[in-house]
Amino acid sequence: MDHASLTVTEHPLSSLALAYEGEGIAETDLDYYSTAHWFGNLAANCLQPAEAPVVLRAGGVVLPLRPGPVRLGPLCGRQARGLSNFYSCRFAPPGLERARDPVAAMAALARDLRRRRFDSLWFDALDEGPKDVVAEGLRRAGWIVEPFPQFGNWYLATEGLDFDAYWQQRPGALRNTGRRRSRALLEKGEGRIARFAQPEEADAAIAAYEAVYATSWQPAEPFPGYIPGLIRQGLADGEAAVWCLFIGARPVAAQIWVRRHGQATIFKLAYDQDWSRQSVGTVLTMAAMRAALADPTIREIDFGWGDDPYKQEWLPERRQRYGIAAYNPRRWVGVALAIRNLARQKIRNAMG
Repeated sequence: MDHASLTVTEHPLSSLALAYEGEGIAETDLDYYSTAHWFGNLAANCLQPAEAPVVLRAGGVVLPLRPGPVRLGPLCGRQARGLSNFYSCRFAPPGLERARDPVAAMAALARDLRRRRFDSLWFDALDEGPKDVVAEGLRRAGWIVEPFPQFGNWYLATEGLDFDAYWQQRPGALRNTGRRRSRALLEKGEGRIARFAQPEEADAAIAAYEAVYATSWQPAEPFPGYIPGLIRQGLADGEAAVWCLFIGARPVAAQIWVRRHGQATIFKLAYDQDWSRQSVGTVLTMAAMRAALADPTIREIDFGWGDDPYKQEWLPERRQRYGIAAYNPRRWVGVALAIRNLARQKIRNAMG
């Protein structure tokens, strides 16, 4: 397919469903991080006024973007980023994995972005396959492309695995802690596990999660409306749940799980630091994992973004996720960014 023959169409994010329909994409087939609700919550709560999102589509592929400024010293240019950020556990242009010629589609989209005089592009959280397709499409359209490893995603394939078999594979120290603390808190103490999953439980779920988060080691959320929006919409869709460990009436550990098409993500977690010696986070994760492994519709569990050491104790497999930066060689700011960033990488490589 000749990418130059593909027509690129633009939509506002509010008509993302129309863009999907126009490219023959059924939203019901997409993963959680490609749904209109996912992108809508990001746009509503995480963007600056200058980042009004747009959606481009061509060749069976849809590309939600957040245009905005990019600066290099006194120079100011324009950058288009995929509609993602540090909350995004995975990003790929919807339709990419099913398009007839995904590289040609990406090349058409990237050529259109050059005509719009963007100086640089940025994509987060790509799996290896989509990363290669996006990078090749950008190269064909004349962009200077810089893929880079971004973060690890720890996961567990659960088919045919029950909790007892799973638990025997965990490190001995984790098994011992989980067993002792669960007995002390749940069997002999005042602890109880609650799972909020119904739409009418959204207010209680948000209150419990935010109470725990406020007493945890976690920094304040930079976008305070995002997590409540995720919980409220996720419970309404039946695709999120909030797990919470209470000691008496006090919530001391909480987790947000999202799931779709057999893929479950432990999206966010926190525990009250005053209860850290009681391993309340371990007790809660153990209970949530037991329930997940008893659910035959779940085929895989993952830990979202990052290589925190505790994650591999629970989910032993790792896959790399990548970012891509791209630079427009026909724009001064694009050239300057490429020189700065690629030269810096060469220096790091030379120094080992």
